[in-house]
Amino acid sequence: MSASSSSANTPGAGLSAAAGDHSRRAHDEALWGSFASAETSAEFCSSWLALQCLQVADVRAALLLLEQGSGTFVPAAVWPSEQTDVTYLAPAAQQCLSERRGVLLPGQAGAVIVVAYPVELEGRVHGAVVLDVGERSGEALQAVLRQLHWGIGWIETLFLRRQNGDDAQALQRARVALDVLAVAAEQARLEPMAMAVVNDLASRFACDRVSLGVDQGGRARLLAMSHSAFFEKKSQFVAALENAMDEALDQRRSVAFPAAVDGDSGVGIAHRDFAATRAVCSVVLSSRGIGVGVLTFERNQGTPFSADEARTFEAVSALLGPLLESRLDLHRWFAGRLVDQLRGWWRHLKDPRRPGFRVGLALALALLLSVFLVDGDYRVSARAVVEGALQRAAVAPFDGFLREAPVRAGFVVKQGQVLATLDDRDLRVERQRWLSEREQHQGRYRDALAKHERANANVALAQMQEADSQLALVDEKLARATIVAPFDGVVVSGDLSQLLGSPVEQGKLLFELAPLEAYRVILKVEDRDIRDVRIGQSGSLVLTGLAGEALAFEVRNVSMAEAEDGKNTFRVEAQLDRSDLQLRPGMEGVGKISVGEQSYVWIWTHRLSDWLRMQAWIWLP
Repeated sequence: MSASSSSANTPGAGLSAAAGDHSRRAHDEALWGSFASAETSAEFCSSWLALQCLQVADVRAALLLLEQGSGTFVPAAVWPSEQTDVTYLAPAAQQCLSERRGVLLPGQAGAVIVVAYPVELEGRVHGAVVLDVGERSGEALQAVLRQLHWGIGWIETLFLRRQNGDDAQALQRARVALDVLAVAAEQARLEPMAMAVVNDLASRFACDRVSLGVDQGGRARLLAMSHSAFFEKKSQFVAALENAMDEALDQRRSVAFPAAVDGDSGVGIAHRDFAATRAVCSVVLSSRGIGVGVLTFERNQGTPFSADEARTFEAVSALLGPLLESRLDLHRWFAGRLVDQLRGWWRHLKDPRRPGFRVGLALALALLLSVFLVDGDYRVSARAVVEGALQRAAVAPFDGFLREAPVRAGFVVKQGQVLATLDDRDLRVERQRWLSEREQHQGRYRDALAKHERANANVALAQMQEADSQLALVDEKLARATIVAPFDGVVVSGDLSQLLGSPVEQGKLLFELAPLEAYRVILKVEDRDIRDVRIGQSGSLVLTGLAGEALAFEVRNVSMAEAEDGKNTFRVEAQLDRSDLQLRPGMEGVGKISVGEQSYVWIWTHRLSDWLRMQAWIWLP
């Protein structure tokens, strides 16, 4: 047996091997213990990378890259120590991240193999692990990739834990924000809402004081302070508090003093001056990207506000911002809202990305100026009705009974056409009576002449003449018993078809007739517009039955006023320029009398101004 074999079998060599195995087991147990008890992400990643290097034999160096921020990857762990130079592993890591798959690359000397494998979760690459494993066989490299594939599951677990923790914190912040929003929504007015919010936040987050300020012209103005119904607006404390609010409002970000170690805070010079020995945190309340207010939290113990608390404050402010803006709009008077609207228009006007707004504003201004400067045709509108230029009445010539009435309102009649006939039987009997009496008187007259009795002859002659007069009267009545049309025209009124046989009195109106080719227009002008109407003015008329044609007319007469439908109207007569129209008396429409030119703003507002002057005259002493 050789010397080397003898030395390998000696008791001292066995003890040395046993001590090495015991040391490795202790090292492995320490690594697993560190991995199981890791409290931070850095400890977890360092122990995980060490275990991967333990599982893969003969690893020279290792690097774990994880995403930090948006698309930025930084080393999360380096093996065997933090001081190890692993820059030569960067190309492999870059290729692995870009190709999103495991890669094998030769090392610096050509024989060294670098293995890189991506850390991927839900289709997104979160990092990569790179090992310098030296030269190995193909099966050994596949074993390395399988080991990394299984080992990366622990890194994915780390990300899932982070995500679950972030989701739980976000859910808690949302719950708190909704609770505060519910408290604010219970108040309809601005001041009670602000007081309820600051009191609730002070008790919810164990703050000594919470203040709410609103933006007024680019400066924060204190609106409410917790547990304080009144405060001196011009005090030094309020001025310092408003300066701190202005600091957060100008930066449009949260500001805390002292700043949290793991938080992102803005510049806090005014907060430092205001805080002194206290801890102060201010968050901006925004709506539609515009800061509308600031919430400032204070603690007298000086315990800094943590980053989680700041994020909770920001969640509350995100929900309170739109509600605060709506309460501010309801709280402002019309002038304040108008100023805000004008300020918004001015911003749009200066914005080079809105050329259409400038063009529209220029057109609107031009239209507004034209309303004040350009004159238009001022016309007085009135309801209109068509009447016949000549209207004739057919009346009962004597007391009698109606026998026939062949026409009624709306009938077109010719001159001499029978309109109605009265019963003439009594008149014919009376005519016969007077004829007989005349013959008797004529006989006595002849006898007196034959006997030369002059006195009796004169009496008989007078009685005969009386009989002739009565007979002529009866004949006249008989001639007038038939009522005929005096001219060609239309029957405007009268319907006696249901009154045949009924008695009529002398002078009773039976029919009204109007000619077919001669009309006049009656305009009913209200008393507030009659001051502008003059004889000789022209205008246009549109009738309901001829809506597609405007008829020209000229004012001929302005008559007296009369009450109609509770309004005082004047009867204005006008003559149509055309006589060849197919019109009928009684047709209605709307007429407009041209009385001159006035500015459009006067035309549209003169009635309102007249009404206001009248009301002022009525109510003022």
